[in-house]
Amino acid sequence: MKPLYARSVVSSFGSGTVSPFLGVYALKLGATPAQMGWFSSVSNLAPNFVQVPWGKLSDKIGKRVPFILLGGIITSVLFIPLFFITSATQLIVVVGVQALLGSMATPAWMALLGELVHSQKRGIEISAINRAAAIGSLLATLIAGYLMVMITGTLHEMFFAPLLIAISCGLVSSFVMLVVREKPYPNKSSSSGSNSLIGIREVVQEARKNPSFTRFCVASVIFGFFMSISWPLFSITQIKVVNASMLEVALISVIMGAVRIPLQPWGGKLVDRVGRRQLIVVFRLSLVLVPVIYALASNIYFLYAYAFLFGVLVTFGEVAMFTYLLDVTDERFRGALSAFYNSITGIAFFAGSLVGGYLANYFVEIFGLVFGLQLVYALSATGRAAGALTFTTIRDPYKYPSTLKKELRNMVHRLPWMPERSPTQP
Repeated sequence: MKPLYARSVVSSFGSGTVSPFLGVYALKLGATPAQMGWFSSVSNLAPNFVQVPWGKLSDKIGKRVPFILLGGIITSVLFIPLFFITSATQLIVVVGVQALLGSMATPAWMALLGELVHSQKRGIEISAINRAAAIGSLLATLIAGYLMVMITGTLHEMFFAPLLIAISCGLVSSFVMLVVREKPYPNKSSSSGSNSLIGIREVVQEARKNPSFTRFCVASVIFGFFMSISWPLFSITQIKVVNASMLEVALISVIMGAVRIPLQPWGGKLVDRVGRRQLIVVFRLSLVLVPVIYALASNIYFLYAYAFLFGVLVTFGEVAMFTYLLDVTDERFRGALSAFYNSITGIAFFAGSLVGGYLANYFVEIFGLVFGLQLVYALSATGRAAGALTFTTIRDPYKYPSTLKKELRNMVHRLPWMPERSPTQP
């Protein structure tokens, strides 16, 4: 597992120097709200759209590491064109191509974790990996934000050092995978369907045989559409409404990471004790607050509050979502089904981001910047609330020793100011 931790830390450090600022980069290149919609749409569709063939190919070959290695190298090399772009359209194209080709690593990474981590310890192990990644990303974002504030020059000069770091770390984290020893893989034949590398029909048929997986996909698509409506607006609010500096933009991500890091171990244990479903439902319902906070934001402190809240929510929600997906997919088809899940949610994100971007473009022209954005945020919050309820239809495939209600009650009674209960008290 050590190489997996190393890969997570170094890779996240590299992406943390650039990813939180790409939306700001697009705005400073003159992106309109509609173009921000395209930026968010392409960023989410491109890395997910072709994951089914990549995932199926990984399943057929029976190897995960080569896909993670090659995907990381391609992603790193395609940061180089960002040194030379001059318009938001060019940025959208480069980010889309980078995500499209680099997406081969995602289903392989998910499948590798599923194969190397026992189901009863997935919450703990994956939360630990996420914690390591969060540490790397936090440090990188803070350093990059500071460098961008200190470097006075053109936009390309501001981004030169962060891009260079991202390229270097991406390459190093990719080559780390060369020391990973995969377990013997039982499905090197064509048992996953047919001899076709694409096999979309076979993947869909396999998904339909799995009702738990299907319900999870439906709920994720509905919620994902409404969640992504607000995504193109976040950078606009940060830069044009609250006038955040690059360092302040970095601090939003840093606060989020600083909250997640100490909570990750507890979050992983909680996921393994109470199951995935309860935490997923609470997580999705809580995300309704995110567009509400952005809609009300009048200064940077609103966004700091959002970062703190979101950091807490993601600590439990991301681990619960990821482990549930591993739980309800058969090992023989895990790469293909994980890719299928990412593909359909990516399409939902694509559609939602486009709708959000064009609605913002329309409403801002009619009602002005602040109220126009607030209308789109309101639509996203309402849809998120409705979509979150669809997760009540999923079921945990395993039994767990506790419930969320019991764990919260025990936590409250352990607080130092709570009175001791006598043995006769229920």
